[in-house]
Amino acid sequence: MLNHNSGSKVGETLSIDPSTISPETGKPWPKSTFWRFLIAFIIFGVLNNAAFTLNGAVLLPQHIKDVGIANPTAAYGIITSVTSLVSLFVGYIWGTLSDKTRSRFGKRTPWIFFGSFVAGIGLYALGIFKTTSGLTMAYILNTLGQNAIQTPMYAFLADRAPKNVRGTLSAGFGATSVGAPVGQFISSYFLGQPYQNWGFVVGGILITVSGLVVLLITPREKSSADMVVNKNENLISVLATLLPPKLTGAHDFYKACAGRFLVMTSYTMIFQYLLYILENHIGLSTLAAARAMNKLSIFTLIVSLIGLAFSGPISDKIRARKIPVTFGGILLILGTLSLVIFRTVNGVIGYVVLAGLGYGIYLAVDMALNIDVIPKKAKENETTGKYVGFGNLTNTAGQMVAPAATSMIVTATNSYTLVFWVSILITIVGTAFILWIKHVK
Repeated sequence: MLNHNSGSKVGETLSIDPSTISPETGKPWPKSTFWRFLIAFIIFGVLNNAAFTLNGAVLLPQHIKDVGIANPTAAYGIITSVTSLVSLFVGYIWGTLSDKTRSRFGKRTPWIFFGSFVAGIGLYALGIFKTTSGLTMAYILNTLGQNAIQTPMYAFLADRAPKNVRGTLSAGFGATSVGAPVGQFISSYFLGQPYQNWGFVVGGILITVSGLVVLLITPREKSSADMVVNKNENLISVLATLLPPKLTGAHDFYKACAGRFLVMTSYTMIFQYLLYILENHIGLSTLAAARAMNKLSIFTLIVSLIGLAFSGPISDKIRARKIPVTFGGILLILGTLSLVIFRTVNGVIGYVVLAGLGYGIYLAVDMALNIDVIPKKAKENETTGKYVGFGNLTNTAGQMVAPAATSMIVTATNSYTLVFWVSILITIVGTAFILWIKHVK
């Protein structure tokens, strides 16, 4: 009887699909746990990017103009590029250090908790300073906190989530594309108004809440207080862990990083300058641009919801990541062509609808793709935070390069037309890198 029962248990174990097993518990997730994570990630994505869009993409460019800084376009490019340069390394460092964090609250939770408050203070401070250097320092403070939230939180997917739901949960993170129009919508009630700077207060609160809400909704992370630490570890060996992941055995990982960098660069080159495109390329006044942003936010919200609702779950169902990403890239290209063909508000609407849908589809599976290409050895050694941090580094690099590229092109040509064509070319190359990945469908 004992042998019979033992064999039965082995049979049951073998019958469990490995893709349904949580790396954290060694068991399949109950539906309640899945929904807690999904709802938390969606709320995070919406609030976090709404705050960034409100303060960084809309109010900050207008604030720069209002305080009389010479050449606002160049100043905005400097502020965002310098901040992204800091973020380029900070996110990677935070992710690597979180792998080594020992606390009764877990490896990632302390970083998310404290980072939420630092990020909020940084966004709020953007409304206080009136010089390029002051605004840059405030934005750097925000990015220190933002990376302390994002990188450890994204590591939750690799640390805790079964593979078969990562696409859907990645779509939850992809709700950042929904947060963008929400931020645009909120900005329309502050932009050009006497109380415009109160928008920075709202943004600071939103980004703080975005991190804390995940810790409140998701199950508590497993304690890492008893995590085994190498007794021979010294400063040099710790610094060595900050070196980039080895290329050997990680070719697909680096291809995904390259594709991520290029797609993010392409989208940010245009989206982050939508206000200036409406004012300087189309020729609208500040108030007219604010009204247009309100309308654009509605379109972006609708198409982003469509992309997120279908892309992630379909990706999990067909067990493929590259197909949705490729389709999203095609829509990004078509949307950018709309800006080339139509120099009107309708042309911008065409961009928002097509590119917004494409970006939503891409973003829904982006994180799942980047988790799936992390080498198996890294997951066994519990260094996924390092890989997630490096993946975010390439994401941040795209956000860093994009405003600098747009600023240089517009300054040199006094036009946004070449920006649109460069964005199209970058999207094509980025999508090609993702299609080149071999071991993930």
